Amino acid sequence: MHGLKFAVIDVETTEGDPLKGRVMEVAVIAMDGGIERMRWESLVHPGQRVPWFSRKLTGINDSMLCDAPRFHEVARTIATLTQDRIVVAHNARFDMTALAHEFARTGLPIERATICTEKLGRRLAPQLEHHNLGSLCRHYGINFPKAHRALADAEATAALLACYLERFGADAIAQAIVPVQRALRA
Repeated sequence: MHGLKFAVIDVETTEGDPLKGRVMEVAVIAMDGGIERMRWESLVHPGQRVPWFSRKLTGINDSMLCDAPRFHEVARTIATLTQDRIVVAHNARFDMTALAHEFARTGLPIERATICTEKLGRRLAPQLEHHNLGSLCRHYGINFPKAHRALADAEATAALLACYLERFGADAIAQAIVPVQRALRA
């Protein structure tokens, strides 16, 4: 299992609903087992104004995005960084839904097996009242100073994955892998 390759990913979107929101920031941390191999991040111009709530939550505003690439300009990079890796995200359903919709608009497929560290946290630490990223990081002693920016969230998720691997072993993690999901078509 430590030989498995992961791509820890986080996206920030313009809306709290991944079906409606557009990606405005993305980060990927490639890991071989629990070891980080590389990282990449980018702001992404969403093609629309950033709503007040998203500006307040993330600190990302329209002026920060005016020169950022559009999603179709970063899609191949994301596809390459996640290829042949298990995509790991905290609340993977949100991140993968947002990414699937963006990829569908580009015409490129994004079919990856996934692990959700939130669901895994519910199974591994059922005694906790909350299983959000901040709560799990506090529980396991992981530093997580800034939430709701893609790289900070990906770093915390990568640290949580490494912690899970160390504390619970490869088999516990392997049980959480969700097989490849069929890609959306635009």
